[in-house]
Amino acid sequence: MATQRAIPSFSAPHLHLAGLQCPVCDQPVPNDKADQVQERMEARERAASEAVSLRLREQFANERAQFEANAQGALEKLRHESASALDAFKAQAAAREQAAREDAAKMAREAAQQQIDLLTMANAELESTINQRIDELTQAHALALSAAQERLAIIEQSKLEIEAVAQDRIAVAEAARLSAELAAKAVSESHETVLNERLQEQREAYEKDKEAAVRAEQTKTFDERQKLQTTVQALQRQLEKERADVVGEGGELELFEVLKSTFDGDRIRRVPKGTPGADIIHEVIENGKVCGKIVYDSKKRAAWKAEYATKLCQDKIAEEAQHAILSLLKFPSESKQLDVREGVILANPARVKAIAEILREHVVQTHTLRLSNTEREKKQGELYSYIVSGRFAQHLDSIDAHAQKLLDLDVAEEKAHRKVWENRGALLKTLRRAEGSLRTDVGRIIGQVD
Repeated sequence: MATQRAIPSFSAPHLHLAGLQCPVCDQPVPNDKADQVQERMEARERAASEAVSLRLREQFANERAQFEANAQGALEKLRHESASALDAFKAQAAAREQAAREDAAKMAREAAQQQIDLLTMANAELESTINQRIDELTQAHALALSAAQERLAIIEQSKLEIEAVAQDRIAVAEAARLSAELAAKAVSESHETVLNERLQEQREAYEKDKEAAVRAEQTKTFDERQKLQTTVQALQRQLEKERADVVGEGGELELFEVLKSTFDGDRIRRVPKGTPGADIIHEVIENGKVCGKIVYDSKKRAAWKAEYATKLCQDKIAEEAQHAILSLLKFPSESKQLDVREGVILANPARVKAIAEILREHVVQTHTLRLSNTEREKKQGELYSYIVSGRFAQHLDSIDAHAQKLLDLDVAEEKAHRKVWENRGALLKTLRRAEGSLRTDVGRIIGQVD
């Protein structure tokens, strides 16, 4: 084995600082040169590090550009290959679809041809059967016609014989009738006088008995009628009293329900029957405080009485209420719909709700403003004058008219909807029938339906 020579080590000339050692040769470095050497070494190291970093950045940039170029080329190649494969697959799918369609069309034509052949054979057999049946019916018709003609001849012969016998019997009967008439005439002439006398006697006796029976029946009927009239009058008075109570109870209950539904936050109560006072007490409550009261009475009677208003006015004073409303159907002769009597508002039941809303607002406002009694009475008088005025009645009539128009509009809309629903139902039924006919025809063609 040859002996290799040792490679000598050379180092660049440099300064040694005292107290320090050179990192290359491990020699001591003088102190006066240590700072300079240290700065040079640090500068050299920084330069070498920056050079290495620059070369690494350039190398990384070049490698990255090369990698991106290679990746873009591979991506383009992959896209081209995918597009080519997709086109080839589409072409194959189209070819298979076309082949499947041609096979299906061929099978459909063959099936249709088979059905046509079967229908042709069935039609031929049907025509043969029909022709044979026609021949049989023709022969049967000829035989029946011949038999009918023979029977007609027999019937004609029998008819002539029967007519001859009938003529003979008619002649015998006519002779017997004439003989009977002559005998009866003779007998009637002999007994007519006696019969007339007896009939006259019986008629006179019957008339006398009839007159006596009629007089007795009339007397009995008159007495019974008098008793019935007395009973009917008593029942009518009782019925009118009960009806008035029932009608009043119903009107009061209806008014109570209307007030409860309209003024939900107020305290509304009915006064029990037999207890003195108004029918309904309405306490107006605003912000948790009682602002005032309104009392109501319901009188659905057939006649007006002034004592209705007088009683309700006394009930208003006893209850310390601000207003009183009397709901009734029959008004005084000089007024209708609305009136004021003895500080009580007379109102038709249809107007009570609107009047109550106005009076409630008046009660709340007067309580909020804390008016004196004089001012309250003045405001109340002005309000009552306005309520019974023609302008107020016009406003109420306008409200009623528009409300009726709204109801008529709802009815018309319901009728229109109902007509649309009927037309839609008829169209749906027609569509279903058409669909059923279509399915039947298709089933008959493909052999599913006979």
